[in-house]
Amino acid sequence: MTEPQPPSTVRTLVNTLWFPAFFICGFMLCYLLPLHAPKPHDMPVVVVGDQAAHQLATTFEAAMPGGFDVTAVPDEAGAREAITQREAVAGYDPDNGELLYAKANGSALMMILQQIFTPVASATGHHLVLTDLAPSAPGDVMGTGLLYCLLAMNIPPYVTVMMLLRAELRTRQKLAALVGVGAFAAVVCYSAALAMGVIYNRPLLLLVGFLLTQAVGWTTFGLVPFVKQFLPGVAMGTFVLLSMPSSGGAIPKELVPPFFQALHGFLPLGQAVDAMRGILYFDGVGAPRGIIGLCCWYALGIALVVGHRLWVRRKGEGDPAAVTSAGTYEHEDDGDVVVDPVLEAPKPRKHRTLSGTVRDDDGTPVPGAILTITDQSGLQLARLVTSTDGEYEVHDLPEGFATVVVSAQGRRPAVDRVPVRSWRSGDQDFVLSTERLAARR
Repeated sequence: MTEPQPPSTVRTLVNTLWFPAFFICGFMLCYLLPLHAPKPHDMPVVVVGDQAAHQLATTFEAAMPGGFDVTAVPDEAGAREAITQREAVAGYDPDNGELLYAKANGSALMMILQQIFTPVASATGHHLVLTDLAPSAPGDVMGTGLLYCLLAMNIPPYVTVMMLLRAELRTRQKLAALVGVGAFAAVVCYSAALAMGVIYNRPLLLLVGFLLTQAVGWTTFGLVPFVKQFLPGVAMGTFVLLSMPSSGGAIPKELVPPFFQALHGFLPLGQAVDAMRGILYFDGVGAPRGIIGLCCWYALGIALVVGHRLWVRRKGEGDPAAVTSAGTYEHEDDGDVVVDPVLEAPKPRKHRTLSGTVRDDDGTPVPGAILTITDQSGLQLARLVTSTDGEYEVHDLPEGFATVVVSAQGRRPAVDRVPVRSWRSGDQDFVLSTERLAARR
């Protein structure tokens, strides 16, 4: 028998380093590209007076095409209402050179507005007068403190899922842990931010923070059986790389490219930023929309988890081979199919892989055959079923020898003691004879 060869160095490096490479490229595309030179994109502003609004719209379009969405209002009261109702980020009164804005939307936005409207006021013989209608909390001088609080509730749920996938816990225990971590994060972040003056005492923020943790955590967990080893790229790409620049927490969404603006209302982090700002600074305006969005993400995660478990149970009752492709694991103390894939790159020590095919006497694959694998002391290591092609694959076995018992309805069981190599071993195939043939012999 030819000794199996270890995987090539190139393949090992690709399997190991794809995620760091993805992360590096993602930071350049999702952080440096949209944030290196913030400028207005469809920024909604209101101007007192129809004629003044038309003139400014023409001027802005010539200087910054697509940069502003200018709307006329009858008076200063209308401008104030547009800002406090979050329909515009700024209002300008040409009669006295007054610029109305809300610092709660971010200091970067305030600075950009000041730079743009200072020459506008000078052109009419006025000094620009700044009026802040929604100052940020005393401890949030730059207007970014809220984002850092939310990051502490946005990233840890993903990390929690990754850690739980390695834990020998039942699925319901893992989900309960996600809820517990979310509640802990919401309370800790709220308390710390309140103590530092980053937020005001608004208990409803606890609910928003908790919903953010569950939206990210449950959706990430629910994606596990669908994206498998690509979970780090999918989850981090969605909830970190795309969410950060589109959230409006560091750089207001009005200053990032349209692609990221479009993501703002759909991703959980942007929804949480909108909800919390609405609660803190705008008398709740915009908060319901953000909270509903977070609830939708939470519901999506629940649907993914529950839907997959129901599908597994239904398929398992009707056809065990249809439950999964090769290598579905079951906990003997739980009875539930474990949907957690192996997400770590193969290690050159301790834990190995065993794979092969189960066939009948004619060489036809046997789907739904049950394999029970034990170590040299008789301790069960894994129990799995073959795929529709009769194939199986089991990971994380200790190096050495393992005893494999293969059985299927209407066939004689097969038992063999097989070596588990230091790398991915060659096929360990099994043949199951039918009981009828055994009787004739």
